Amino acid sequence: MSNQSDLVLSRPYLTKSQIQRAQKHTIPDRRAYNQKRILVFKFLCQLCVQLKLPRKTLEATMYFYHRYHVFNKFETEMCYDIGTSCLFLSCKQVETFKRIGEVCSIALKIRNVPRVTSDVLESFKKRVMQMELRVLEACSFDYRINNEVHIDEFIVKIGRELSFSYEVCRLAWLIAFDVLKLELLITVPPHTISLAVLKLACELLNESKWPNVRYNLFETDSASFHEAYFDILNFYINVFDACNLKDHKAVQKLDLKIETFIEIKKNAGLESGLKTNVLLLDKDDYVSKERNFSVKERRYVLNKECLQEELASNKKRPISELD
Repeated sequence: MSNQSDLVLSRPYLTKSQIQRAQKHTIPDRRAYNQKRILVFKFLCQLCVQLKLPRKTLEATMYFYHRYHVFNKFETEMCYDIGTSCLFLSCKQVETFKRIGEVCSIALKIRNVPRVTSDVLESFKKRVMQMELRVLEACSFDYRINNEVHIDEFIVKIGRELSFSYEVCRLAWLIAFDVLKLELLITVPPHTISLAVLKLACELLNESKWPNVRYNLFETDSASFHEAYFDILNFYINVFDACNLKDHKAVQKLDLKIETFIEIKKNAGLESGLKTNVLLLDKDDYVSKERNFSVKERRYVLNKECLQEELASNKKRPISELD
């Protein structure tokens, strides 16, 4: 085992380019990963229904799941185990507590695992608990994320602030369910996503005009907002068959089609969003180097001030995070 010790600055959100750069080490087949991710999402939805868990638990679960595969290799046979571990962890994170035995037994039932003996259940529970550490490491043990208000709650708060109708907020709430499938969850924070789905809801209903929003009043910026807005639009354009929105009874009267979203995107103008200096990606060890799990000690800090304090107290520690 290596005697190396790393000091890592937590980055709860990464740009699309940073995610893709990191996943060169973890996802060999992007198409297989995307297909499996949709299946795991459906499995987790069923698990949340069976356990009577709110959407915020599913949101936290999907954040953990997306984040896990940025730094850990994608293995087809392990996806459901990882998903179950992420859900069990999110139950503790958002305080919708469930016993590990209950979570695992229902998960095995949904997967139609034959002959679930006590040994099979105990083995599954052990795998789920062991994976928790990897999930937490992928998130830099940063408990600030998914700890307070979530997307659906922000939709209500922002919708009231901007005086939108119940119909607009309801449609935005439905769109937000599809967003949980996207890596957008690890790209921008929940309140930015809420703004983006509210704008799209306004455009789909064509009954409320999107106001001239000052994004800094909502603790975000134009680049982050447009990153979320165009990512959601592109999802509906590129993977329309995989969306849940089109099948919901509340929106069937809108007669949604791919062309609907293509027209909205056409009217939105030039696509924009968060930018990353591609030349610096290879110099950024956080995303350019494969995560070394043989490191004896890895310490995490939450902000640059903490990082500087740690460096000052122990100058011999190598840094695995660039400013």
